[in-house]
Amino acid sequence: MSDFVTITSDNKWFAKHPEKIAGVEFESTSFFFPIQVKGTKEDVLRVTGMNKNNNKLKIAKAKAKAILIQLQLNQ
Repeated sequence: MSDFVTITSDNKWFAKHPEKIAGVEFESTSFFFPIQVKGTKEDVLRVTGMNKNNNKLKIAKAKAKAILIQLQLNQ
């Protein structure tokens, strides 16, 4: 677990992978989330590779996968 914490702490992962940021980073006053991202739907579609040319089935599968991940995290 410490490897995950080390990799994801202090914005290290996003510093290594700036192409994965779906928007613009900004500093906030939050203690737990000092760096936040503000982006648009187009930013998210660009980062995930799901542009407007993709079909509805791929989008539905991505939404279903996101719901499944949320359910697994809540257990």
